Amino acid sequence: MANHSGPKDTSISKQLKLIDSGVDEGSFDIVLGLKQTLSRDLKGFDRYLVAAQISKATLKHISKDTLDKKLSSDPDYQPGMVETAVICHLTGSLEPFRYVLEHLGSDVLNPEDRDLIELARLQEQERIIKSKMDAIRAKRGLK
Repeated sequence: MANHSGPKDTSISKQLKLIDSGVDEGSFDIVLGLKQTLSRDLKGFDRYLVAAQISKATLKHISKDTLDKKLSSDPDYQPGMVETAVICHLTGSLEPFRYVLEHLGSDVLNPEDRDLIELARLQEQERIIKSKMDAIRAKRGLK
């Protein structure tokens, strides 16, 4: 008989958290706003070219008509995350992701600000290290 000492399956208990997640009905009914944001960003762009670029980037064909449906007010059609990312790349706008993340209490980090975030993380690490060093010095009676 094999002695199984691996991790126990807790998938049922993890699923219970999904049942009582605190998400209110309709609280993420944000598709129309996302579509409007994408449509605003695509103003002045040739939709045929945008559809062709999405097809090229994703290796999945999307026609201009399908793109128009996904950006229309018809709730049966929704833009996918990857398609949205390609559109953001083409337009240079992060507003669609900013709009969605706003509902999670989060935001998009602009590429030009990445170094500032890294600096803040390093400063926090430095503070923690200095605090530990001071505690050891105090414990040992060192200056």
